[in-house]
Amino acid sequence: MSKHTLTLIESTVEVAMNPIRINQENIKVNMRLAKDVFNAEGILLVPKDTLISANHIVKINLYHIHDIYVYPQEEQVPPISQMRQALASTPAFIEFSFKYDRKVEDIQKQLAQIVDTGAINSEGLTQLVDDILDTTVSQSQLFSYMCRLNSADDVTYNHSMNVSLFASILGKWLGMSEISIKELALAGLLHDIGKIMVNQSILNKNGPLTDEEFAHIKQHTTLGYQMIMGSDLPYGIKQAVLMHHEKMNGQGYPLGLKWENIHAYPKIISIVDIYDAMTSDRPYHKRFHPLDVIRMFEEECYGFLDTQYLYIFLEHIAQNFIGEHVLLSNGQRGEIIFINKQSPSRPLIKKDDGVIIDLLKDGSVFIVDFI
Repeated sequence: MSKHTLTLIESTVEVAMNPIRINQENIKVNMRLAKDVFNAEGILLVPKDTLISANHIVKINLYHIHDIYVYPQEEQVPPISQMRQALASTPAFIEFSFKYDRKVEDIQKQLAQIVDTGAINSEGLTQLVDDILDTTVSQSQLFSYMCRLNSADDVTYNHSMNVSLFASILGKWLGMSEISIKELALAGLLHDIGKIMVNQSILNKNGPLTDEEFAHIKQHTTLGYQMIMGSDLPYGIKQAVLMHHEKMNGQGYPLGLKWENIHAYPKIISIVDIYDAMTSDRPYHKRFHPLDVIRMFEEECYGFLDTQYLYIFLEHIAQNFIGEHVLLSNGQRGEIIFINKQSPSRPLIKKDDGVIIDLLKDGSVFIVDFI
């Protein structure tokens, strides 16, 4: 995998000056925050410069934030954002979103406690994943909801929750035991715990890293392992924390191990770790569409990630998007009706006018976003 793929793309946003104060009732999608938003306990809910989504409005309302500071809007909300609000306003999505945010807060508290005391409450951490999984009717619904959360409030803690969820799901797709699935869930929560110990300004840098900065960030794997190595956590979880950036060809870190020397858990965590990073907003890039990420996996990741696990992951993810309505690069809209096994990233689309287009055969059109 190229360094370009790992670091993705740089995206900076220019914002207007002279922030204005507005009350809760007047918050709208696509407003841009001029100041951080905190809850009553001082926990960051939405960071400055965030482009407000329907999910952020739900969060602000649930925590009874009376007013916020935003930059003056220059554009009206595009139709596609308005369409997204239909799902985001449903009771089921609101419940999922609220529980998700509460569990992310719990993760933040428990990981901070590990750093401060060295004590690990593995049962409590695993219960967090069980609770959030119980809020969804199906795995397909879970993927649909997470595609619309737009959660970039705290990269480390939101990412830990997402990786835990995706690892649990992949474990089920692989036919693993319930014990292994729970261990994978815990490995997902803890895999980036070492990032708490690195320089946060470098971790959240709004642009590509220098070689020196990247070397500093890479220390998070060994720092995390040192934090949990003396605990009674299962061996596989410790290996996942240490080795989730190893690659099958030996070009990963921190040990440069190859195929047969890497434990199954870090192989799985590595796949879902990259998937979530690429489908989430980051300080240095905007999220990629899930099917575009699948295409990148298809083209660039074979030989770097475990092929058996990766193939199952990509095929099952794509199958979960059947029935989703999407916006195409030519401005047309349609519904995913069939997944091509040869290339899951290029499905069959039934357009709104009833015409079916095979993206595997028509390489000039691609999916831009869910709607």
